[in-house]
Amino acid sequence: MLKLIKWLVIITLSFIVFCNVWIVGSTHSGIIEDSRELLGAEVGLVFGTSQHQVNGESNPFFKHRVQSAKQLLKSGKVERLILSGSKDSIYYDEAEAMKAALVDQGIAPEALILDKYGNRTLESVARLRDVYGYNQCILITQEYHAYRCLFIAEKMGLHAQCYVAKTPDKKAHLWALLRELLARTKAVMDLYILSDVTN
Repeated sequence: MLKLIKWLVIITLSFIVFCNVWIVGSTHSGIIEDSRELLGAEVGLVFGTSQHQVNGESNPFFKHRVQSAKQLLKSGKVERLILSGSKDSIYYDEAEAMKAALVDQGIAPEALILDKYGNRTLESVARLRDVYGYNQCILITQEYHAYRCLFIAEKMGLHAQCYVAKTPDKKAHLWALLRELLARTKAVMDLYILSDVTN
């Protein structure tokens, strides 16, 4: 029994490593840190996250994604932004929070499309293609998340690049980085084993 458990652990860890190496290795060329290197697209997709941390302080991931989205819109790299996130109640609406932050910084509401059903990365990308009808885009998120976003987009047949928003101090957000290792594994399972979302 112990030998079986040992082999199950080895297989599981090996699969996690395989998925992460595959995702990062196959997408790194499309991860862009300098906006001047972006080809440009009609639309940018901003992935939602909470505006505030659990302790009530502002969330730097949210702040930097909004800043990067504003930069791309102002520089003409994208014409419009899709703000995609989850909405649990009238008190928690990631898309509305991003819209409010961008409008406060001078962005016209007409340039913003709110997608309130982007409850996870895969759904946000699928809705970009299937609901809004785009097959080319610039994805906007932090680097640790960018590889998975681009991997999903490419599997769905989208022509995409991912513009990297500033990542907060990695030591302070180690849990988010570790969780992403499992999220990448789940993405491979969703796309290749469990889901028909790419059809």
